[in-house]
Amino acid sequence: MPTEEFQIRAWRSDDAHAQVLVHASPAGEIRKPLTVPCDVAALRGAAAFLDESEWFLDERRQERLVALGRALAEVLLPRPVLALLTSSLDRLASDSILRVRLCLDEELIDLPWEYLYRPDVAESADAMDPRSRAASPSALTGFLLFDHRVSLVREAPRTVQALPGVAKAQRMLVVGALWSVGGVEEDRWLVRDEYDALVAALGAVEDLMSLEFLPATGDIEAALAEPTAVLHYTGHAETDNGSGYLVRQVTVDAQGRTTIPSGDRLHSVELAPMLRRARTRLAVFSACNSGLWSFVEPLLRSGVPAVLGAQGVLTAHAAHVFCETLYEKLTVGLSLDEALIGARFRMLKEGGYGGQDSVEWGQFMAYLPSTEAVLFPRRARKAADLRTTARESSEAAIADVAERLGEAPAAASAVNQTTLRKAIVKAFTIAEQAVLVADVRQAIADDGVHLDLDLDTLGGPKTPEETLVLNLIQFLDRRGYLSYLVEKVRAERPGILP
Repeated sequence: MPTEEFQIRAWRSDDAHAQVLVHASPAGEIRKPLTVPCDVAALRGAAAFLDESEWFLDERRQERLVALGRALAEVLLPRPVLALLTSSLDRLASDSILRVRLCLDEELIDLPWEYLYRPDVAESADAMDPRSRAASPSALTGFLLFDHRVSLVREAPRTVQALPGVAKAQRMLVVGALWSVGGVEEDRWLVRDEYDALVAALGAVEDLMSLEFLPATGDIEAALAEPTAVLHYTGHAETDNGSGYLVRQVTVDAQGRTTIPSGDRLHSVELAPMLRRARTRLAVFSACNSGLWSFVEPLLRSGVPAVLGAQGVLTAHAAHVFCETLYEKLTVGLSLDEALIGARFRMLKEGGYGGQDSVEWGQFMAYLPSTEAVLFPRRARKAADLRTTARESSEAAIADVAERLGEAPAAASAVNQTTLRKAIVKAFTIAEQAVLVADVRQAIADDGVHLDLDLDTLGGPKTPEETLVLNLIQFLDRRGYLSYLVEKVRAERPGILP
């Protein structure tokens, strides 16, 4: 499936601000950084509830999630960036995906950007239902990732990395962390259940992906001495003095106290060279805190093309649903973008444990420093048929979510350009059009982008009126800022545009 890139770069400039620009997009770029308010401590505080053990989505959490999404959007989606984003979506072919790629500094990268909430979605969309005092389901559709055309990954592409096609079954090593309770092994994280669920989910493609299970207390280094296309870890991750590690085993003593001795910790700096030798294409960590930069960075530096981890708390049910769907689609040759979208929408369709609505659709974080998102290119006829089936299952989940929660809303500024041209010509005199152009130029400048825009730029006073307006529309559209004109026309002449 064709994919277009929308690359956002952002970094902290001081304790209260960040700099944001758009490297590339289908609609244009922002090369001069925009200065935006950014209080990282406040954003972390707003996201703290994602670390709670209560994963379900009730009225209170939905309100907090929307508030968090809006606060995150104030940093990464200021008005000029949002204008380019909505314009890029407008230009996107019906069968294409827009990959939003976040290139962030270390202070920003761990924030839960998967919950970005579109600033152009009206406040009424996330209002409470006055009859039931329950959160309106339509509030959820304002999240950027509720648009099934959008994928979100972290990291700038570092090198051009063409991954060769694969013809035979690829090895997946599933590593699971267990508990030692009074010397007795217990599976409190249900890691064997997760392995069994993956085996069942991939049964139809067992000739494409072969699975092996290894307790995390086993010899992981020896297991990774063989080529291993996928490493899947399930358990728990933590950070100690800035170094992320996987838990091999949790020990519970006679008094019920839990410890993780240093010998039961596998730091990512130790794991990274193992994955490089194993030529691992994908590392997935189905574990709380496993998507944090302190853990992920050494793996990316070692050359792993794609890494997935989790932020905050993750239930076993969510991990099973997400990972099953992810591998079902990746194994047959779909891109990571398609797999991520399919996995998120299946989680939205089925809900969390017991079918309850959950916040966990946004908990998985994807890092893609590779320029190639199809991690397992397949050319076999069977694989082509399986890709069709995988896409159909995603489409069914997307349709189910749309029926239950509503479609992702169109941009509030979207309008047919012919309608816009005729409305301006009819409702504004030549003199008023000059003022309109000046007002639009100033609104864009107020948001940090300076355009050389006036009537002379558009053709001068001798240009026929309709041509002048057409030139104005095309000038702004080429640069991704047509929404400014639409909003100004609506404000000046209410009711003339649909």
